[in-house]
Amino acid sequence: MTIDEDVLGALKKAVQAIEVDSPRPVPAELLRPLIRVARPGLHMHLDIEASDVIGAPLVTVMDNPDKAKLLAPLTKRQRQVADLIIEGLPNREIAKQLGISLATVKDHVHSILERLDLPSRTALILAMHR
Repeated sequence: MTIDEDVLGALKKAVQAIEVDSPRPVPAELLRPLIRVARPGLHMHLDIEASDVIGAPLVTVMDNPDKAKLLAPLTKRQRQVADLIIEGLPNREIAKQLGISLATVKDHVHSILERLDLPSRTALILAMHR
C-alpha cells in the first residue's frame, strides 16, 4: 500500500499535535486530510507509548491482514479485480473501472476463483467477511 506525501504530511501534523504527557483531542482540521485513506479494512494504529522508546509516536497503517492473506496467491491485477468483486461490482463495471475488456474480467474472475479454490464470487465475498 502506498500513501501519498500529502497524507503522510497530514499524519505527521496530527501526530505532532498530540502531547504525550498531556493527551488532548487532536483538532479535526488536522485529521480531515486522513479521510482520503480511510476505508473499510484499513487499520491505522497510533502507539503513543512508543515515544518513550523511539522518541515519537509509532503509526502503522495496513490493509486488513485477513484480506491480504486470502488474496496473497493472486497477481496484482487479480487482486484489483478481487477487490472490486468484494465491493460487489458486476463484471461490466469492473471492466469499465480497470479499462479492460469484459472477456478479460471474466478470465480474471475464473483464475481468481480457481487459485483460491472457491466455487463462486459470492464465496469470495463471504470469505472476506469471516
